[in-house]
Amino acid sequence: MQASCPTERQFQYTHVYLSPHLDDAVLSCGGRIWQQVQAGARVLVVTVFAGVPAPGTPLSPFAQELHARWEHPTDAVTYRQEEDRTALGRLGAEAIHWPYADCIYRQTPDGHFPYASLAALWGEIHPAEERLVTELATRVAALPLSEDSTVYAPLGVRHHVDHQITRRAAEAAGLALTYYEDYPYAEDPHRVRIALADQPARAELILLSEEAMKAKTAAIACYRSQISSFWADATAMAAAVRAFAERTGNGLLAERYWKLGAKIDV
Repeated sequence: MQASCPTERQFQYTHVYLSPHLDDAVLSCGGRIWQQVQAGARVLVVTVFAGVPAPGTPLSPFAQELHARWEHPTDAVTYRQEEDRTALGRLGAEAIHWPYADCIYRQTPDGHFPYASLAALWGEIHPAEERLVTELATRVAALPLSEDSTVYAPLGVRHHVDHQITRRAAEAAGLALTYYEDYPYAEDPHRVRIALADQPARAELILLSEEAMKAKTAAIACYRSQISSFWADATAMAAAVRAFAERTGNGLLAERYWKLGAKIDV
């Protein structure tokens, strides 16, 4: 089963997840998404930076290196889109892929690649991209939401530039947000505390069934090109994801979410 790709005005959704890249929502929230769908909710995952670079677009050496690692040197994004549709189809969620390019492909007006190294991914947003935050905020505000909809945004654990931009755009849209812990970066509790930035916050622990855990790891396994970025293979991934869920739930399977502006509970 593959996720359908509705138009942004076609339906109103009970739950909308903002995913910076073609895997972040499933990595971080796959168990909850599956349980919401099983309960009858309509769930939409919007991947913000899912655009396919135009033919002939130059690639930095860093982007070329990543394409080689993903084993798709010429059509990596198209392949990743297909992975995402397959993964979300396993969970029963619907997918929208926005046309904005991942930071590894973006250039400044003078042709410079501002994110042309691994270190640059975890740095600050380039000044030339401030307008992108504003543009995305307008688009987020126009999503098909009802008064009862819940919108989920990345907390920005580890400070990846695209995660920062997604969070800032969601906040600028003026929506009430539920924040998710960006996995696998949330493996480090210190990084989670940094992302909370000493703001008042309330944790929400979502317990996962065994079926939800299996659905989540099966969905993550659909992102074949990305497994090697974090794990030796799919078996190691499944073990790590489960272990993290058990640590999060103090022995029970769980995912943790945050409401900011509420009483601190870390």
